[in-house]
Amino acid sequence: MIQPKLGHINFINCLPLDYGFKQGGFNEGLYIYPEVPSRLNQALLQGELDVSPVSSIIYALHADELLILPDVSISAAAGLQSILLVSKRPIAELNGAKIALTAKSATSHALLKIVLQQAYQVQADYFISGLSLAEGVLETADAVLFIGDDALHAYLHQQEPYYHYDMGEEWRKLTGLSMVYAVWAVNRSFAEQQADLLQRIYLQVTGGFSYGLVRIEKAAAVAEHTSPFDARQIVTYLSLLNYQFTEAHKKALLTFYRRAYELAIIPRMPVLDFAEVGHE
Repeated sequence: MIQPKLGHINFINCLPLDYGFKQGGFNEGLYIYPEVPSRLNQALLQGELDVSPVSSIIYALHADELLILPDVSISAAAGLQSILLVSKRPIAELNGAKIALTAKSATSHALLKIVLQQAYQVQADYFISGLSLAEGVLETADAVLFIGDDALHAYLHQQEPYYHYDMGEEWRKLTGLSMVYAVWAVNRSFAEQQADLLQRIYLQVTGGFSYGLVRIEKAAAVAEHTSPFDARQIVTYLSLLNYQFTEAHKKALLTFYRRAYELAIIPRMPVLDFAEVGHE
């Protein structure tokens, strides 16, 4: 029996699914590979994984190789606190600035560039850094972009005299739309050769999310023992997220892609091509 290899984001934003896997048994028969988004992107594209959440910009860059798993994403209607620009000066004054980017994500890089160029007419000099605020990243940069748990921690512990900008809120102000940060993608070859297994994975991912979301306070109570955040902070943060992939989300994602294409972040506009799976 083939054991499908499934990527899993090891940030607090995937806690509902994590709880569904560990407490609801929705990981049965799966090899779960927990990692940061950038590593999952790489692993899926290299064939190390069969299905995985990927940064939404990665699908646009590799749409010929991937299909989207229906009905599931990581999205937010407005600010979500976990893609955060921390700056020495106001965002509109960052033209020519040196901005440090996290190595953990790809969508966040594109989102920041879209917001800076299209909302504020700012052109900046970007570089990758693994340093935190405590490690002095702003000694060599004018601003730094954090994602995931690092960003959430910086948001909850804002330091003066720095300026803090939630990129999800900036996107909402620019477009009026939700932002789709990640989608679940499957290698086309796996979808073609293992249709029955893909159907099972789809049901386990969507079922795992449903299981965790209706038990979110229990999940947060468990997670706080190994997290820098307490249960209340976790529940509040997760309430900002949406895990569906509706027609409105598709419109929002295509808007993101169109703006990325306008700035030559992606070479062409992708078509949203979904894997064929049944529904419960």
